Amino acid sequence: MNSKTELNKAQIIVLVIVALILTYFLTGVLTFALNHAIKLLKAKWSIDFTFVALIQGYPQVYKALGMSALLSFGFVFIIPYIPKKEKLHGDAKFANSADIRKLGLYPKYNTIKDEKGKKKKILDKNGIIIGKHNGRLLRFGGQQFVALGAPTRSGKGVGIVIPNLLDYPNSCVVQDIKQECFEFTSKYRQDIMGQEVFLFNPFSKQTHRYNPLYYINMDGDNADAELVNFANILYPLKGDGSVTDYFNGKAKDLFIGLCYLMHDLLGTRKGIAFLEEYELECSWSLYGILSLSQGLNFEIEKTAEGDAKLVENFADTYQTLLGMKMVCKKAKEQIDSFFNIKSENEQSSAMGSFISPLSQFKADNMKLATSANDFDFRDLRRKKMTIYIGITPDNLTSAKQILNIFWQQLILVNVAQGLPQSNKELKHPCLLLMDEFTASGYLPTYSSAISFMAGYDLRSLIIYQANSQLMNNKPEGYGQMEGETLLTNHACQIFYAPRLDKDATALSKMLGNKTVDNISRNIGSGGGGSKSQTSRALMLEQELRSMDFTKEIITIDNGRPILANKAFYYNDRYFMDKFKEVSPSLKAVKGIPNRKQLESAIQSGETKTNIPIQNEETLRAYIKEQIKLNFQNLKDKANKFNEIDEMLKNIDNDLQEFDESAYEKLEDNYAIDTIVEKDEK
Repeated sequence: MNSKTELNKAQIIVLVIVALILTYFLTGVLTFALNHAIKLLKAKWSIDFTFVALIQGYPQVYKALGMSALLSFGFVFIIPYIPKKEKLHGDAKFANSADIRKLGLYPKYNTIKDEKGKKKKILDKNGIIIGKHNGRLLRFGGQQFVALGAPTRSGKGVGIVIPNLLDYPNSCVVQDIKQECFEFTSKYRQDIMGQEVFLFNPFSKQTHRYNPLYYINMDGDNADAELVNFANILYPLKGDGSVTDYFNGKAKDLFIGLCYLMHDLLGTRKGIAFLEEYELECSWSLYGILSLSQGLNFEIEKTAEGDAKLVENFADTYQTLLGMKMVCKKAKEQIDSFFNIKSENEQSSAMGSFISPLSQFKADNMKLATSANDFDFRDLRRKKMTIYIGITPDNLTSAKQILNIFWQQLILVNVAQGLPQSNKELKHPCLLLMDEFTASGYLPTYSSAISFMAGYDLRSLIIYQANSQLMNNKPEGYGQMEGETLLTNHACQIFYAPRLDKDATALSKMLGNKTVDNISRNIGSGGGGSKSQTSRALMLEQELRSMDFTKEIITIDNGRPILANKAFYYNDRYFMDKFKEVSPSLKAVKGIPNRKQLESAIQSGETKTNIPIQNEETLRAYIKEQIKLNFQNLKDKANKFNEIDEMLKNIDNDLQEFDESAYEKLEDNYAIDTIVEKDEK
């Protein structure tokens, strides 16, 4: 069944030109015919006959012109709407320029007024760069998602990641394996785009800090839900009634209880006084929670004679704090649930489950990197900013837990802020650019949010190596069903030359088949032959696997596949001029810098921003400052309560002096004012 034909502006212009040419020549022929002189056509007609006839006003010429125009325009404009014969085996083909223009992928320009009121056109960059076609960049606009399937060393960094970081104008969070993206683009995004730029590398002291517990407000009305949501990230439950679920459930109870207990120590006057008295350090961080689970080391007086008792494990710490009445009800309920496990082996296994996701936070660099917050996920849509998660390949395996926490919490926090249309502060979209997508393991929050995340102006660009990597069993991948659903929700999919046979087969099948003529000839004295139609894949598996390195295939919902070029930044003046804007050495180069010149600028640090260095001294100072700040906040609250108490006492005194009988005799406000004036005198 033929789809509805819609002509674009360029096609209409071409058809009009063809119709005018036909009208010109047909007018001359009809002029002879209407004057019954058709036999003279061969002898008298010339290329300029119609022009001369119109100028000289030959008989019947204007009638011929009208008839010619009617016939020509009718004929030309009806042809595109004539139903085409359906291809027996399919009609798959790659998109042409008209198809791509119809999809809105070619560059667009917006008209604005400058300071002098003059109109000028500027390039609309609100889209994800997905490739090049006929020398022009293709940008995928709107809110839909993009997925790139690309094996290692296939040009995904130089063809997709870095071009977008040099071009995408809104907030961006980048999973930056090798820190190449940060080194190449961070200074441009900061100095030229005017964004705040951060690098989070939990395996180095040179990093900005990210504290997952920063987003849990223990004094808020939603503290319970926030704690449960975060505990679900650390201790996911499959819901299958397995032993793993049982111990993860107990570990989750302990974690939530320790968070409440930590708040009792850091968020109450009695708790802060206790820490000061025994010179103890506690911090609202995952390392702090892990340390608390191992107990606080301090001495208390056991007898009237002054005998001391050493408190050094968690059980003793908990009982001591209970005796001091410093444990709130919620902390007690959750922690008691853990201690109610009767079997020592079960309790040990539950403690092992609790420690497992937190153990890496004991490492010095991880502890420093997660001790505080230098950036806030809630600012991603309030202002333009870029966060690079710079994990080097040697730490990729160890990074899975922190990456998992980072991405899931980012989505939870932004969804909790609400939709942009209901919150005026949320002005900017945010691109989640996730290279080596499966490096963070299975992200249940991402998988469930993929269907509605676009409404929150969170846009996904995922990059994976092969379908098998994505469809791998949980928790390494997403499984067959969820993996397919995830890809389905990415309306634009980009494919580089596949290396696996099954990926090539799947892509060939996705591109579809076309109908080709099959001509056979008989060899022999009789000769002859036959012609038939047969099916052929638009691209065979071997053609896909041997596809040129510079080529890519793009599929978009409701559009033909596009055979495009990769948008390499290093041979494109548009991108290289951006490097020149921040690099003094590249600015001095005429034309496009070569590879050696670019590498020299990168190695000299001309294209990256400066990053702070964390150390133990700053961490201790920060912890002490936070305790002082908490104590001051508690004092301020106490002062406010004292002011309220004073106000309530004054109100009580006023009520006791109030003469109700006098009030009942008053007829209007004027009488009230009169009595007030007398009282004042």
